[in-house]
Amino acid sequence: MTVGKLSFKMQVFQPASPRTPVHISLICRGLVTALLISALADRASVADILDIPFDFSRRAIGIDVTVHGVPLYVMLDTGVDPSVISNARAKLLGFKVDHASGGEASGYGDSKSAEVFPTTIDGLAIRGRSFPPFDALAADVTAISRKYGREIDGVLGYSFLKDKIVLIDYAAQTVTILDRAVHSDHKMRRCSIRWSTRLQFLAGDNTPVIPKFRFGNATGPVTLDTGSNHGISLFDRAFGSPAVIAAVVEEGELEHTGALGDAKSKTYSFEAPVGFGPFSLPAGQLVNRIRAESKDDKRFANVGNQLFAEMGLKILLSYRDKRLTFYGSCPAS
Repeated sequence: MTVGKLSFKMQVFQPASPRTPVHISLICRGLVTALLISALADRASVADILDIPFDFSRRAIGIDVTVHGVPLYVMLDTGVDPSVISNARAKLLGFKVDHASGGEASGYGDSKSAEVFPTTIDGLAIRGRSFPPFDALAADVTAISRKYGREIDGVLGYSFLKDKIVLIDYAAQTVTILDRAVHSDHKMRRCSIRWSTRLQFLAGDNTPVIPKFRFGNATGPVTLDTGSNHGISLFDRAFGSPAVIAAVVEEGELEHTGALGDAKSKTYSFEAPVGFGPFSLPAGQLVNRIRAESKDDKRFANVGNQLFAEMGLKILLSYRDKRLTFYGSCPAS
C-alpha cells in the first residue's frame, strides 16, 4: 500500500604499610564495580529490545498497539509515507486534523481519488513502551479493512520507522525494535546465510529498495513492501525485458485493494527462478501485474510478505544506520 505525501575514570595511593590489604580491597571493589557496570549494560541492552508479536494470518504484519490507552490494530508497512490513522479513530482520539490542507492519496486501486488530511499521532505505546509523536494522514480505510477481513485502525509507515532499527522475523512472527543493530546478534547467531546492502530509496519514494532482484536472466530494482501480502507484483518496466516476457505464463486475475480502493490485475506463473543475493525461489511462482504510478517509475516490481515468508527470512531494516540486511537458513530456536 502506498499513500503519498501531501504536495506535501582517581587513582588512590596509600602508605607502604598496610599496602597489601588496601590494594586487595581496591582490586575487589574495582571488580565488583566492573561486574555491576556489565550487568547494568546487559540489562540496558535487554531494555532496549522490544519484541512485538504480529498477526500474520492474512500475510500482513498486524500489530496491537494503544494510543492514549485506547487499543488499536495497525499494520506495519514499509511502503507507506507518512503513517496513517483512520478518520474515525482520529476523531475518537481527538487528534487535530488539518482539513484545510487536504490532499489526494496515491497508490493502488481503480478509484480516481482518495482524500487524506495531515495530522499527528501522539500517545502511541506498544507493549508498554511509549513513542514520541510522528506525522500521519487521516484517511478512510474502510475498503482496506473490508478486504483485510477485520477493522484496521491505522498504518505505521515511514514517519514512524525513519529513525528506528527494526527486525522482522517471519518464522517467529515477531517484529523487534532495537536501540542498536548489534543488539540483534543473538537472534541471528544460528542463521547460516547473511546478505547486506545499503538502505536506499528511489527518487521521490521512501520505500526500501532491493537493487538487483533476479527475474530469471533479468535483473532490476524492486521495492520492499511489508504492507503487501502478495509475493511479486510486476510493473510495466519488467515487461520491457525479453527475459521476463519469455518467463510469464498467464493464469487469470487477482482482486486486490490499495489506497485508491479495489482493483483487478492479471496473474502469471513465472517460469524461471526469482531472488536476490544468495536467496532464491524456484520457477513457478505466482506473480501479478500492476500499473506503475508514473511512466518514469524505475522499479521492476513491488515485493511483499509472501515472498519473504516463503524464503524463511529475517529482515533487519536499520533506517538509522542506513543498512538493509537479510538472514536466511535460520533453524528454529
